[in-house]
Amino acid sequence: MRNAVKLVLIVALMLVAGGCATNISKPTRQATAPKVKFGEFKTVEMKPVALAPAFASSEANQRATRKIDEHLFSAMAKVFPNIKRTESFSKPGPGVLQISPVVKEIKFIGGGARFWAGAAAGSSAVLMQVEYKGGAGGNLLADPEFYAQANAMGGAWTMGGTDNAMLERIAMDVVNYTTVNR
Repeated sequence: MRNAVKLVLIVALMLVAGGCATNISKPTRQATAPKVKFGEFKTVEMKPVALAPAFASSEANQRATRKIDEHLFSAMAKVFPNIKRTESFSKPGPGVLQISPVVKEIKFIGGGARFWAGAAAGSSAVLMQVEYKGGAGGNLLADPEFYAQANAMGGAWTMGGTDNAMLERIAMDVVNYTTVNR
């Protein structure tokens, strides 16, 4: 009986410790300026934020990606009032900037998991890459990566508030990069 209790406690501890692990990669390089300033383009097209297939099986990750997309497009429309939302780009041409945001990796802790497991659910984190292409040949101008994280304990204390704020923060990092390089 005593051994069974010890075994249950060890397994429970392993599950809690495993849930806390967040292994999302950080950017491998610093974001550099694009080859051409974004303000030189008259037409701007942007695809919805895509989610890497390896992370698409989680409904929480899908919801988080949609939320990032909402924040990103709304803010980018203030940078480029003529921005066009599109599922597929038009033919590349002079004066056309094409923006493709992709969530490469994500672990998002939703409100339900945060309510029931608190900090034991782990931290939320996201790694996003954005390709900016432009010109007649659709040349790659820049492909910076952006990273944001929400601390597990902060998520627990705010009932997921820091997890949700992370989604807006990553979108604003992209917008800030775009604005600086406009």
